[in-house]
Amino acid sequence: MTYLCPVCGYDGLKEPPTSPEGSPSFEICPSCGFEFGVSDDDEGFSYRQWRDKWIAGGCTWWSTSSTAAADWNPTAQLARLIEDRG
Repeated sequence: MTYLCPVCGYDGLKEPPTSPEGSPSFEICPSCGFEFGVSDDDEGFSYRQWRDKWIAGGCTWWSTSSTAAADWNPTAQLARLIEDRG
């Protein structure tokens, strides 16, 4: 099972960003680079602020240790956020 990044819509997180009790996963999204529990709690970024920063930077793949799938499409990925709100 994989989870959706609430920042960029990447659907390959290995853990939910936060537990049901509200504890952060500390997982780093390989797509946008947001680290749950650090980027937000320690650095003060909201999901929207980080998303805007990522978009302004060209929606580039963040991870240097894993590569994006050949069909990776950040525009379609961001659209998942709208679909998820349904």
